[in-house]
Amino acid sequence: MILYPPHPVVKILPKSLEKYEKTNKWIAQRKFNGTNILVHIDRDKNINLLTRHGTPPKLFNLTKDHKKEILSLNLEDKEYWINGELLDHKTKNKKYKGKIVLFDIIYLDKHLILTNQEDRLQILRNICRNPQFVENNSKIAIEVTDNIWLAEDWNSDFNFHYKEFLELDEIEGLILRKRKSLIDNFGSKPYDVSWMVKCRKPHAGGTYEY
Repeated sequence: MILYPPHPVVKILPKSLEKYEKTNKWIAQRKFNGTNILVHIDRDKNINLLTRHGTPPKLFNLTKDHKKEILSLNLEDKEYWINGELLDHKTKNKKYKGKIVLFDIIYLDKHLILTNQEDRLQILRNICRNPQFVENNSKIAIEVTDNIWLAEDWNSDFNFHYKEFLELDEIEGLILRKRKSLIDNFGSKPYDVSWMVKCRKPHAGGTYEY
């Protein structure tokens, strides 16, 4: 079985962030410049890493340390599919290279189609043993273990967080997720969704919703 994570179809410009924030319907996370991956952990604690297209990531293999750290998370004897970003060959800074930043979970012994985005994020925090979100954090994500990090999420100050670390190659902007959104197609095929939007650094040739 291969599951596919939701992928944002809508792009917005930074000037639209305030409009989205005012609705109080969206959660923001950083958009990382790496490879979108799924961490699959089966009941026997075997671990596989797949891209959002269902193929192994290029130029990267999980090390023993990665596997040990993943298994140190708050895991039960269940099957997990956790969505994240692998900071890999695109990453120039050695302190970020090889880090896996987790930002959503789509399967926990069953497909979480009836579990909204807000609740899925809480499940993921529990899996990561509820690491503390440090105010004015100097890192681009919350360190759970040396190689496994958790993406921060915010209900407000979207413009401020968009500008944080924007000068780094590892950060592309923000992803906004609708709080009460559900995974509605069982993740059985690659698919784009409107309940996620991306706000990237503007670049030549980009097409945006205003």
